[in-house]
Amino acid sequence: MTASHSTSAVIIANGRYPDHPLPLSLIREASFIVCTDGAANDFIARGGRPDAIVGDCDSISPENRERFAAIIHPSADQETNDLTKSVQYCVAEGRKEIVIVGGTGKREDHTLGNISLLADYCQFAQVMMVTNWGRFTPINGST
Repeated sequence: MTASHSTSAVIIANGRYPDHPLPLSLIREASFIVCTDGAANDFIARGGRPDAIVGDCDSISPENRERFAAIIHPSADQETNDLTKSVQYCVAEGRKEIVIVGGTGKREDHTLGNISLLADYCQFAQVMMVTNWGRFTPINGST
């Protein structure tokens, strides 16, 4: 991804937190980090400070909910998952290039769902999912 830092974002989803150097470097070098509410607790415990926390807020600890209240963007919509809400938030904020980490590695149904949703997300932004084992980049007819 080559966009300027002002139009790019890293989303940390609530899957397995990466331990491979590539996704870790993307997190470390990101100018804008969004955590799904389920991922926020782990990222904060690792010393991270997200720029935004997005989701239905059913997973964030009460302590972090209070501490980071100013950057929490709640959505009660139960028709979309927190990763989709985070992508929508980034697009609304003008982010044109989005890297997703932590989107795989726990429940298989969530992993498959998150990968398949990349095709939906690429209609709105250049999006890529990076894991410990590879990269997923959706393409469409105009790519």
